[in-house]
Amino acid sequence: MMSDNFENYEVGYKRPPREHQFKPGHSGNPKGRPKKNKTFKEEISNELDELIYIQENGQKKQITKRKALAKKIINEALSGKISATKIISPLLFSEQVLDEELSKELNQSDSDLIQDYIRRNYHE
Repeated sequence: MMSDNFENYEVGYKRPPREHQFKPGHSGNPKGRPKKNKTFKEEISNELDELIYIQENGQKKQITKRKALAKKIINEALSGKISATKIISPLLFSEQVLDEELSKELNQSDSDLIQDYIRRNYHE
């Protein structure tokens, strides 16, 4: 049966000769599509999501670099380092302003619902 198909096979547009066709199980692009280059922001975010070990209260803990950086900035701000305070103050202020703006527009049940959602999903 195969020999009948081979004899009647017509070579032409989009019909290469049998010896030049890809064999079953083999791709025409074995390396695949090249990966796109990541942006600097994506690289930074990936780096901050990596896990590291820290020593806290005599115990070894594994946390993300993002969390370690936040801890360091907060501790430095609490110890009086002005540069750390300058970093964290705008973040705290913008969060406070956002909370005040939301509280003006929402009634108490809406606010309670949002606070409950945040507590359940974003606190460890």
